[in-house]
Amino acid sequence: MSAASLFCNLASSSVDITLLDCRPKASWAVKSRSFFSSLGRRSQGFLPKLSVSIKKAASGRSSSTVIKNSGMDPESEIDRRFTGRVLAPAPGDSDWWDKKLLSGAVVVPEIGKSGYRMYYYGRGGDEWAKGVQPFNASLPTGRNGMAVSEDGLQFERYMGHLSGGAIMDPSPDYAAFDAVHIGVSDVLYDQAEDVWRMFYFGGGYEESTLLGLNPDKLFRGVKLRPGVAASKDGLSFDDREGPILELGEKGAWDENGVSWPRVLPPEENGDEKDKGKSNWLMTYHTRQSGGPNNFGFFSAGVATSADGKRWHKHSKILSAGDPGAWDEGGVSVRHVLRVNDKYVMFYEGSNYKFQFAIGLATSDDGLVWEKDFQVGPEPGGPILKARVGENVWDNVIVGTPYVVALSDGSFRLYYLGVGKMVGDEASKQGIGLAVSDGPNYRSWRRFNE
Repeated sequence: MSAASLFCNLASSSVDITLLDCRPKASWAVKSRSFFSSLGRRSQGFLPKLSVSIKKAASGRSSSTVIKNSGMDPESEIDRRFTGRVLAPAPGDSDWWDKKLLSGAVVVPEIGKSGYRMYYYGRGGDEWAKGVQPFNASLPTGRNGMAVSEDGLQFERYMGHLSGGAIMDPSPDYAAFDAVHIGVSDVLYDQAEDVWRMFYFGGGYEESTLLGLNPDKLFRGVKLRPGVAASKDGLSFDDREGPILELGEKGAWDENGVSWPRVLPPEENGDEKDKGKSNWLMTYHTRQSGGPNNFGFFSAGVATSADGKRWHKHSKILSAGDPGAWDEGGVSVRHVLRVNDKYVMFYEGSNYKFQFAIGLATSDDGLVWEKDFQVGPEPGGPILKARVGENVWDNVIVGTPYVVALSDGSFRLYYLGVGKMVGDEASKQGIGLAVSDGPNYRSWRRFNE
């Protein structure tokens, strides 16, 4: 879920996209080989009965305990309850770093070998770092970790070098912007420098009020800022910088936070003839004052950079829908992809009934955006939402999308799903996968559906 959206309920999710075409074309490799060749019906990765195995990581370290399916009949009633899920919750009695909550999948190809990495964030207990209680118990931020897959259809947790298997923790410095909790939001591989860069956001130890709640009550970790961390192997991100953008001034639309930075490098940003010359594009979001009972709403903004290091803010680009619309609570976590001559944004929207879904917006230049009114039965979307009323794993919330473009012109959308099925004592989170109807990024179905 998106921490921002979760301020609302405070509960939410996010959207994200990445073009993959494995041939090395530019120094920043968000592209990759032909991604996920088979789209047929498969039962792997979506079954509730779990078995445990051990896998060796590429680095030689012992990798994660792996949650796998049990080979049940894919046409069974139980199997259909888990349609589309590619990463299940960790067992509650395990020692995994994310056994409490997880979200924010970012899927990228391995470099120099087959397979895919899913970076994501989560936490394993009721507290953030330094003993801080989250201002919202449903907010899944905290630490960053990784899962791996050969085909992108079933992911296995990777055992990182930190406690519980995580790969990145909040800063030990109490004065740091990311001292309390963090969340990964994008990962790029710089082929020229042979380095992985993780864009992330963090909340600090300073105390702040929270919109929509008692103005006299203070919380830690509220003001979110973006950072970037570097790694030679993409497994240990110890070299970090930030914040790379600051909060807006008092009274500015983004004075409350600059969170979930999603980055589009130059080779994906601009016309073919201008490849490598146009600016980097970063989108982010925050929570603004206003809305019913001054509960707040979410808005997204954009920043550009000539070198991917020094960023310049432009303006707010998308905000709350009309009263009663599915996204009346605003636009939060989003991911931008260039498709032909358009920039396409998949975004998490919400309403004041605490319902979350994924919508669509488009732009000619990445700076001026319009919500897409060609999708779904509701104006502006959504293109994917929770299966309310069904006994399925994602019947409460759908959000945090990350979209991958395939070599055949179709797309895959990884998303956060939250649900509560018959027999569950509490809601559970997982990562799901939806596939487009060929090159039509307005039409989606859950994988294996």
